[in-house]
Amino acid sequence: MNAEAHTASPRRRGWRTGLAAAAAATLAAGGLVAVNSAPASAATVDTNAWYVLVNRNSGKALDVYGLATNDGARISQWTRNDGANQQWQFVDSGGGYYRLKSRHSGKVLDVSNWSTADGAAVQQWTDHNGANQQFRLADSDGGHVRLINRNSNKAVEVQGASTADGANVVQYSDWNGANQQWQLVQIGGGPTNPPPGGVSAGCGKTPTLRNGTHTIQSSGKTRNFILRMPNNYNNTTPYRLIFAFHWRGGTANEIDSGGTSGQAWSYYGQWEQSGNNSAVLVAPQGLGNGWANSGGEDVTFVDDMIMRIENDLCVNTARRFATGFSWGGGMSYALACARATVFRAVAVIAGAQISGCSGGSQPIAYFGLHGISDNVLSISQGRALRDTFVRNNGCAAMNPAEPAPGSRTHITTAYSGCRAGYPVQWAAFDNGHMPGPVDGTYAESGVTTWTKGEIWRFFAQF
Repeated sequence: MNAEAHTASPRRRGWRTGLAAAAAATLAAGGLVAVNSAPASAATVDTNAWYVLVNRNSGKALDVYGLATNDGARISQWTRNDGANQQWQFVDSGGGYYRLKSRHSGKVLDVSNWSTADGAAVQQWTDHNGANQQFRLADSDGGHVRLINRNSNKAVEVQGASTADGANVVQYSDWNGANQQWQLVQIGGGPTNPPPGGVSAGCGKTPTLRNGTHTIQSSGKTRNFILRMPNNYNNTTPYRLIFAFHWRGGTANEIDSGGTSGQAWSYYGQWEQSGNNSAVLVAPQGLGNGWANSGGEDVTFVDDMIMRIENDLCVNTARRFATGFSWGGGMSYALACARATVFRAVAVIAGAQISGCSGGSQPIAYFGLHGISDNVLSISQGRALRDTFVRNNGCAAMNPAEPAPGSRTHITTAYSGCRAGYPVQWAAFDNGHMPGPVDGTYAESGVTTWTKGEIWRFFAQF
């Protein structure tokens, strides 16, 4: 579960009241067309497929808040990342009604306590096929649909027409507002539109690569990496490609397994965050369990891995990413310097310039994360890496806020004024040299850390 704090959107009752009054006046004047309550013809639902539901007003996706799996967890909207907690399956209840099942939790959308009131919460709950868990699709224009609850006959909407991440999803009288309209974007069970960018040579091929360890020759040396492919890999879907570099003394096996935190921390949590289904993940093994990058040989190793992987698997060549902790962060920074036109973004956790920086003058989307009391690689070293790309990306100079010692919190700041498509983000946390801090404690946990969610959202915006 993501541990960062979220703020729910306000109810904005005054806005709603005024709009309802205006609509009533227009209806009385004979100028408002009645809302269509007929079954939807725009949406042909495939009950074997998974869908992301994108709100027309905000452009954000229907999302199980905080990756929760419990009954009663709230449903929100969040920037689309196609994670498992944003994927939904339509389960047929008969009579034109469906339950919407979360791929992440296996639970279904549910109107809390069978309420028929405007503003009642939409949550997730164990599937009992009750009328408060059943929804029909009603047409709006442009291929959008509304979800109408069988028990209340009200529509699922983003509360107060909010555009904020984490805004509540509730039910409200069906008035065909843009915040009640959803686009169904199919993720599985049929063809999907390729994302922006080029596609690799491996698209359309039957892959020879499999999950596990692979060996290649690079700079005259035998090098190894572990590959983790998406579940139900489709050779016509261009996937993100994410490299996760281990720390000094670490191994590719520890990156792949997630260590003591298990799968929740595999690839610094990016396997979990991607929903196990939207990224090809790579854990390279460093020489001597490090990333000295002597003569640029580790950058060349990355070039060679990309060539091997993309000649065999379907990858979006405009969506390559790198992340790592400590020396792995230094290696991710070296790629930001030397391969800014190859990688779309990097996330550097507690890094420093310890793997070199050949080039370092071109823009790349950059996210730095660092502990204020890091006594291995000081936060001033992390700030220096960040500031390289603040300059390269044309961002406005600033001194972002950092948490006070003893606060046991983190502060994430997005720089302003950056060139379009080249954001810089900085997260400082009250802790030491670690990749998985948890707010409210000085311990760390790959299960509950906020870093994995923030890194995924930074990558998933592209």
